[in-house]
Amino acid sequence: MDYSILLLGLIFVLTSLLVLTVIFFKKIWKANSKVRNYTINIFTTLYTLIFLLIVLEFSFYTFIIQSDSFSFTLANKRWFEEYWLPINQLGYRDNNYSEQTLKEKKLIFVVGDSFVAGQGIRNYQDRFSNRLEAKLNQRWLVLNLAQIGWSTSDQYQALVSHPQKPDILVLSYFVDDIRGIAKQHTTKTKFDFAELIEQPSPNINWLVNHSYFLNFYYWQWYRYQNQQPEDVYWKKLRSFYADDEIWSLHQQELKSIVDYSQQNNIQLFVILFPNLVSIEPSQPIIKQVQYYFHQLGVEALDLTPKFMNRQPNDLIVNRMDAHPNEQVNAEVGDILFQEMSKQGLLSN
Repeated sequence: MDYSILLLGLIFVLTSLLVLTVIFFKKIWKANSKVRNYTINIFTTLYTLIFLLIVLEFSFYTFIIQSDSFSFTLANKRWFEEYWLPINQLGYRDNNYSEQTLKEKKLIFVVGDSFVAGQGIRNYQDRFSNRLEAKLNQRWLVLNLAQIGWSTSDQYQALVSHPQKPDILVLSYFVDDIRGIAKQHTTKTKFDFAELIEQPSPNINWLVNHSYFLNFYYWQWYRYQNQQPEDVYWKKLRSFYADDEIWSLHQQELKSIVDYSQQNNIQLFVILFPNLVSIEPSQPIIKQVQYYFHQLGVEALDLTPKFMNRQPNDLIVNRMDAHPNEQVNAEVGDILFQEMSKQGLLSN
């Protein structure tokens, strides 16, 4: 049953009980007394509180639909129910195309994680992959190959398992793409937000996990009280890039994508996204990755200069979600088009 229908049903039941209560006190228990007045006050307070809570719950379920970097809040789940579409036959948030169309068109694959899939972007056409396609002529088709939480190994598997091969491959790299191989290498290390956060106490856990109103305000309060999950997350990331063994394994992952492109005569175009909330501290990671691509003969494009002197609120979806907003996606789409045109990649 739809949750809003359930809440409306509760409002109807509560209203019906209120009417019956009023009738009871007016028609049956009519004799005035302290006990009657005390009972009326209790029922009035009780009905008011319950009605207020139900209205609040209905309002938060209906109107607070918000993406969230934590990815497990109820408001975030509502956002995905409402906006995470279309889903094509391969499971990506993208359109379906016939085999004939794919054969007739020149293909660009944009591969990455939630930045590419468009977490926080309500209309999938506002993602930078779609913005790029809108600038191309009818000979070109841009396919979006991305899922939330993907790391470099997932992106490579998406490429080799796809039934088509692109003419141009855009690899979108974010500064936590090392986490997949790092988690395999350090299996005892907690790293996902769901593992790093402190769960609600058992006394309120069920209510927080089932009430949209309480869930929203609990995690708002948690963030206000405790920034530790984000701090721990990025501190661990920096340690992974500084770990010679993990970095070496990650280099092999990156090289596998470069090798795939070269073996299949695919033009590889790499863009590097900084942490949009904390751009400067993520620069050493960006430079490290950029230099490795340079060693492989690939000039990766660092997007940092585009965003360096701007406020995070102008770059991200909302203060709860640090993914790039629609404006940033539009700018990245423009950058890709300009750089590809400058390099003559779109002239064939």
